Amino acid sequence: MHFQLPHEALAFEIPDEWLQTANVLSFKPAESAFTASSDSEFPTQRVRLADVKAPERDVGVAWFQRERMVSILRAFASGQVLPPLKVDEPPTQGRFRFRVREGFHRYYASAAVGFPELPVAVIPYY
Repeated sequence: MHFQLPHEALAFEIPDEWLQTANVLSFKPAESAFTASSDSEFPTQRVRLADVKAPERDVGVAWFQRERMVSILRAFASGQVLPPLKVDEPPTQGRFRFRVREGFHRYYASAAVGFPELPVAVIPYY
């Protein structure tokens, strides 16, 4: 299935077979974000998906790993607790407040199922 980020001119594809395997073809979020565990080092908070710059892969690198994506989508559907994304706040703010450091698959899976927010742990910028 083809997805378009509502806040960026970036589209991505998650194969229908993966969505079907994860049982999320008709999933409608009951909450604004997936359920996240607490981060042991940094407090977990919810931020708007639109405030986080979409991470991109290097040319020639597959965007998604099937097993990882299906696992995350299944966790969303079952309400399983997942780690928050780790983000930082670059000093030059620009259009986006945050940048993903860890959580590539969770970011795109969240966008695909319609979560408007992301649970994040803000780590120091480096």
